[in-house]
Amino acid sequence: MNLPNIALAVTALLYAAGCFFSFRYYRSLEDSFDRSAIRWLSAAFFLQGLALAAGWVARGYAPLDSLEGILSAFSFALGAALLIGRLKTALPVLTSLFAPFIFFVSCLAFLFGLKPVPLMDSRLMTLGMASHIMLTFLGFSHFTLGFGIGVAYWVQEGQLKYHRIKNWSYRLPALEDLDRLTVFYIGLGFLFWLGGLGLGAVQAFEVWNKLPLSDPKIVGSFLVLMIYAGFFLLRWGFKIHGRKSMVLVMVGYVLALFTFVGVRAFLNTQHIF
Repeated sequence: MNLPNIALAVTALLYAAGCFFSFRYYRSLEDSFDRSAIRWLSAAFFLQGLALAAGWVARGYAPLDSLEGILSAFSFALGAALLIGRLKTALPVLTSLFAPFIFFVSCLAFLFGLKPVPLMDSRLMTLGMASHIMLTFLGFSHFTLGFGIGVAYWVQEGQLKYHRIKNWSYRLPALEDLDRLTVFYIGLGFLFWLGGLGLGAVQAFEVWNKLPLSDPKIVGSFLVLMIYAGFFLLRWGFKIHGRKSMVLVMVGYVLALFTFVGVRAFLNTQHIF
């Protein structure tokens, strides 16, 4: 294995250690396991960041022109979203819920790194393009965590409403904490997504000399913004909270996921990924 693949493998192992201790916390609720999980996840996050930066320096452009590079950047963005959330609130269960997903994506990055899959011409990977991709990934990562927490809110409120409390649900945070964290993640994701779209529009004019507004990926991206804007309008304009507002969180994420993955698979788009 070459040095980048070794870095991907070590990163995946560090994320695995973080998952192990986060599960130990979930079962025992001992704070020492949570602290260990955060240390391992932080180590994986910083190593992954250093590997991406080193790849950028070595190549002279951001290493986002291949599938393993994209997956590595996505797991890095997910790690950033998780650690930002832990800085915002001391909810260890947040780590238990999302660390396995980050580990899974980092494993995919390692596997595809063994047999690289090029996605685009490296000459297109300018600083603006790399910034567009990373901001969009950060937005989607925050939407992902916001969606997961929104689902947890939906489930928890439903159990309380119908008096069907399951044993595992006692480990979930209070509804107020879940609600606050959902708003926090969707708000940050909205800002990152908006910044990514802005830079994407600039890149579109540089590459295509126009902004193809009929492209389904661009249409979907703007619809995601509108849906999440509607989420905040419901909460702050009409004072509608609870499950009714969480519906928009789920709809927005499903559309964001389709825009990220489904458009390329099922529709015609000028975007490479």
